Amino acid sequence: MKPMFALTGITLALCSLAFAQESTGEKVVVPARNSTRPRKVDVSIMHGSVTVKAYSGKEVIVESRRSSERARTPEVVEGMRRIDLPSRGFSVEEEDNVITVRTGISTSPELVISVPADTSLKLHTMHGDLNAEGVSGEIDVNTTNGRVKLTNVSGSVLAHSLNGPITVVMDKVDPAKPLSFSTMNGTIDVTLPADFKANVKLNTNHGEIWSDFDFKLGGGGGITQQNNTSDGKFRVSVDRSAMTGTINGGGAEATFHTFNGKIYIRKKK
Repeated sequence: MKPMFALTGITLALCSLAFAQESTGEKVVVPARNSTRPRKVDVSIMHGSVTVKAYSGKEVIVESRRSSERARTPEVVEGMRRIDLPSRGFSVEEEDNVITVRTGISTSPELVISVPADTSLKLHTMHGDLNAEGVSGEIDVNTTNGRVKLTNVSGSVLAHSLNGPITVVMDKVDPAKPLSFSTMNGTIDVTLPADFKANVKLNTNHGEIWSDFDFKLGGGGGITQQNNTSDGKFRVSVDRSAMTGTINGGGAEATFHTFNGKIYIRKKK
């Protein structure tokens, strides 16, 4: 049976609850039923920002804070006052050590989630920022309009923003898993351990690339195409905006891509 916590406004409704919980206002605490292996937090919302912070406890704590825009005092328009609909809240489900968080389509909360350090994350929002700090695991974050900021994280990172900068500081990198940082419009600024080793793919159409690593540049993005002619010849075109190289002799795959913006690959001091 799947335990589910459903929160609407400041009222907590419990459906099929199989273990203890507690709530204070817009807050849900999910106890650790199986602490022998890491947990995963899966958040997907339409509007709003998500902040995840590691702490020393074992529970996962999900809090919803109304954005300052929605909390402002209603303005007066020609003698009328705006009537605000109540918040639709959010829902939290847990099954097999995966905590799933969803919100209503019409809501735009600021979610603050406290997790044990060894927690993997899958965070997605259409309009809002994604932040994580102190987490060690598999981190997959994606926002359409917003910034991504990951601070003192470890493990593997897949970070994407269509419109917004990406800033990442990693304490440790899992050498067996790839890294990927991409944005259409924004700067990518990634700080990695000094002993980081990787095979790197770099792509920026309108920007510069900077790094203080021992970086050995390889070839450009060569593309081989067959001509549609009777002689059967092949044509090779080189995209100078896409380059490959190695850091500290090479290792796991690491991709950095932005269409409009600079790329900074920094060595952690």
